[in-house]
Amino acid sequence: MAARRCIAAALIAAAMLAAAPSPLGAAQIAVPADDAVQAEAAARLALAAAKPGTQDHAAAQLVLGSILQARGRHAEAEPLLRAALATALRIEGPEGPGVAIISARLAVTLAAYQRVDEAERMLARAVAILSAVSDAPPEMLAGVLVEYGLVLTMLDRGAEAEPVLRRALALSDGGAAEGSPMLAVAVMSLGMGMMGRGRPAEAEAMLRRAVALTERHFGPSHFETRKALLALGMTLRELGRLAEAEQVLRRAVYAHAQTGIWDNVEAITTAMAVGDVVERRDPAAARIFYARAALGVRRRLETYRDYGAAAQAELAMFAPVFHSQVRTAWAAQR
Repeated sequence: MAARRCIAAALIAAAMLAAAPSPLGAAQIAVPADDAVQAEAAARLALAAAKPGTQDHAAAQLVLGSILQARGRHAEAEPLLRAALATALRIEGPEGPGVAIISARLAVTLAAYQRVDEAERMLARAVAILSAVSDAPPEMLAGVLVEYGLVLTMLDRGAEAEPVLRRALALSDGGAAEGSPMLAVAVMSLGMGMMGRGRPAEAEAMLRRAVALTERHFGPSHFETRKALLALGMTLRELGRLAEAEQVLRRAVYAHAQTGIWDNVEAITTAMAVGDVVERRDPAAARIFYARAALGVRRRLETYRDYGAAAQAELAMFAPVFHSQVRTAWAAQR
């Protein structure tokens, strides 16, 4: 029991450091690219200094894996997280809170690989385990609930996702709520869930609050702020308010430009969304945004060693970027 609590404490501390939206770990990738490189380098040094098979080594693997995840490098993150999970299982057993924490992070990568059913099962189990831990930090449970709610949304199970996300919001939106980073993420996730269920008017109000909260907690160019701006811009586009959508989405593009990182999913999606919004009015401008999105896709594809399932899934997901490039190029020749 002592060993279980010891590794749980170490892993909770590591996860609170590494997992978004903590401003100390993965959040460091939201600032200029040089700082992101430094954060990764520091995590690798910590991993090298830890003895393999120990709780410190598992915690270091969790931190580095989470940083790589936040940079969109899931292929590198997965083996680190699986190794950390194996250590946690050996030390505390399948019901341990450390196992739940690492499983939740691993589920994020599974979802990125479109293995959503597997991710859902892993997150459901993580929620159940952490809910039974009396001293688990509320923000930690809220973070796992947010990931679970988003995966349920991906599975078109919006009716189940909304109460999960509202529970995450309730854990964050109380006491020192306005000082809680997880409040911003819970509000944003709930708004995204509403959008996914075809309730854009409700989603807009929630996402405007999310933008304000993320900017206050993390700054204007942070990863979470960029996600909130993208979600709000897409919602405004869905509502037919294209001028407002363009303004918000351009803010998101500018925020991505501040980081110097263009090859994560949000950066690509944001550039693509601006292109879609301006294409009819200004096809020349749209071509520039589509080209930016395509560059990000190519950079991602270059990280794969072969044209395996993961690379094929990436290409299929981003195929519309290249279709849009071709379409606007043809239009420019008329």
